[in-house]
Amino acid sequence: MSAPHFRALAGAALLFALPACGEAPVEYRYDAYTGEAFPDRREPVAVPPGGLGIVTDSLSDTLSLVDLGTGARIGHVPVGRDPVGLDGPHHIAVDRTGGFVYIGLSYPVVATGGPHASHGSSVQPGYVQKLALDDFRILGQVRVDANPGEIVASDDGRRVVVSHYDLQRAIKNAGNLDKARATIALVDPEGVLLTGSADPPRITTCVAPHGMALSRPDGARAYVACYGEDSVAVVDLDKREVLDRIPVDAAGGSIGDPQYGPYSAILSPDGKTLALGNTVSKDVRFFDIEANAMDPDRQIDTLGAPFFPAFSADGKRLWIPMQSPDALVLWDLENNQEITRRDFMGDECKWPHVVDRLDDTRMILICEGDHVATGKILVLDAETLATKSEAIAGVYPDGIAQIPGAGP
Repeated sequence: MSAPHFRALAGAALLFALPACGEAPVEYRYDAYTGEAFPDRREPVAVPPGGLGIVTDSLSDTLSLVDLGTGARIGHVPVGRDPVGLDGPHHIAVDRTGGFVYIGLSYPVVATGGPHASHGSSVQPGYVQKLALDDFRILGQVRVDANPGEIVASDDGRRVVVSHYDLQRAIKNAGNLDKARATIALVDPEGVLLTGSADPPRITTCVAPHGMALSRPDGARAYVACYGEDSVAVVDLDKREVLDRIPVDAAGGSIGDPQYGPYSAILSPDGKTLALGNTVSKDVRFFDIEANAMDPDRQIDTLGAPFFPAFSADGKRLWIPMQSPDALVLWDLENNQEITRRDFMGDECKWPHVVDRLDDTRMILICEGDHVATGKILVLDAETLATKSEAIAGVYPDGIAQIPGAGP
């Protein structure tokens, strides 16, 4: 059929489809929609009797949910702002009283070259998201600086503080200490809204701050592990000023080229001691809160790089995860000696990142994995360090928070 004939037939078909002259068009009327425009279809999450573990999977944009009674992964939920790109949820804080979860979105630059090659390398501003604990829906979000590192909440729920492990800032401003130093952000939990959140105040703290702990219960002071300055920063959050930057070693450090590299900061149960994991010098050192000074008589040398340790309930023992070689050590702090050690072989636990106490007999250990395939969540015997259960996490798990259950 020629093109002119085809066009003529098409035009005739269109005329037949139109209503005849004088015929009223058909009109359909519908009742007004009374439902929610964008309904939240997330399923509620029930806390198991043994408690709920929430693990950040930083390279799969999910939270893994773990039954702390059995050690089984019971689900996962997607998080983030970008449904296509990588948001990088890195570490987590929980306000149990208020029923809120806070995560830092770090937007990591995906890289190779060993553990933590992607952290601290972003130039994109980060975000803090506030999630509901009952189903992890987004309640609000606020923009912070690039490379959010640790995120912590005060015991009373009034403060949320975020460090910025900004290695890019340090590299670009080598030789200019004031510009090389990154900030911590003070997030007002009530001011974190879906839109129009107030810009949180920042306190310029030190070069590449990461690990952080708050004084109890009000969180009036922050103790910050300053990776790029080999020091501990003591920050008055009410006055918004740095009170001290104390070298982790009497010999001092090398600003911008760390010789010790304090990466984690864990407060003891009595609030009197800060354990610092130094990933460059491969040791754990201790800061005396009351003396406002490092304790020169206490130091644990580790074969691998120590990350986020955990104290026993009485503060007399310390579990230390370390990387390259991958291992977990149980240390007697009273007698300054190793109690036991477990070396992880093969894929048992690649790159142990953080350990946390579940109860008097069990610990939970988060294993990063190779940042390509899934990581692991291990529940271990607190004394022997033997595996009691094993679960699969998302890609690059690196943070955990616990929600207590109601018990049996």
